[in-house]
Amino acid sequence: MEPMNNEALAVRRTRDLLAQVILPTLHHQRWSLDTASASALGRIVHISAGRGELTHAQGLLALRAPEVLWLPAGAGRALRFEPGSEAVIVGISDSMLAVAIGNHADSAALRQLTVRLSHLSVHEARARDEMLRSMHAIETEARSVGGGSWPYQAAHVTIVLALMCRLAGRERLPNEPTLGRGAQRLRRFRQLVEAQFREHWPIARYAAELSVSPDRLHDICIASLQRAPSALVHQRLAHEATLLLAGSDQSIERLAADLGFASASHFSRFFKRWMEIGPKAYRDQVRALAAAGHRASPTSYADWP
Repeated sequence: MEPMNNEALAVRRTRDLLAQVILPTLHHQRWSLDTASASALGRIVHISAGRGELTHAQGLLALRAPEVLWLPAGAGRALRFEPGSEAVIVGISDSMLAVAIGNHADSAALRQLTVRLSHLSVHEARARDEMLRSMHAIETEARSVGGGSWPYQAAHVTIVLALMCRLAGRERLPNEPTLGRGAQRLRRFRQLVEAQFREHWPIARYAAELSVSPDRLHDICIASLQRAPSALVHQRLAHEATLLLAGSDQSIERLAADLGFASASHFSRFFKRWMEIGPKAYRDQVRALAAAGHRASPTSYADWP
């Protein structure tokens, strides 16, 4: 996020995280979100006092305290706050988001939250206080030498996202349609994939969990997404591999094991089949681009259909 007015602004930048505290001023404050560096980050925006406005791909969204907003990477154009407003903004790369979401029972819900813009009221004092504590902890840690601890920051990102999921469960997400049975099963399939893709379930097991035949699941996926269920599962696995290769220093062997592959060679063949490049070559390519000040082709959780 590039500030057009940086008065009363606390900021610390790293490659994977940007944290800002917006303090009350006597004038409007505005930030651009569509620069190359800014658009690479998803954002949590918590406005605790005053009002603001988000300009995004679909138009304008009014913000009024107390509210929290999740903005996927590349979805925003600009943020503006009125005089007297107070807020905390945390920008997060896909790599850090992958660490924060993790691989556990609640991961599917956390990831589902982050694939679209989510705008929620935070009137419950306990949720508001917990969220602010974590966001301020991230901002303080980001001021440490070298940008602070990844695990510490990711843990607090997890807390904020989990609290947002609880809030989202109490109110319908904006523009969320009423789903028919096929769409409901597709959504449930996607949630199951998020939770189980590292386990390499066969498609028949996904179908059994959904109480449909494999052929019926195939028809649902083809009709809605023009892709077979197995392609969707493999695409999700390949996407996770790109995030881990770009955002961690794990060996190929360890990364392959974490993704549920029997061996590094098995993983390498899978990755090359989907990405048309080997995992080591992909990591070298991404790092060379980063060293030159460029970014690999944008990816986000919204890229998985």
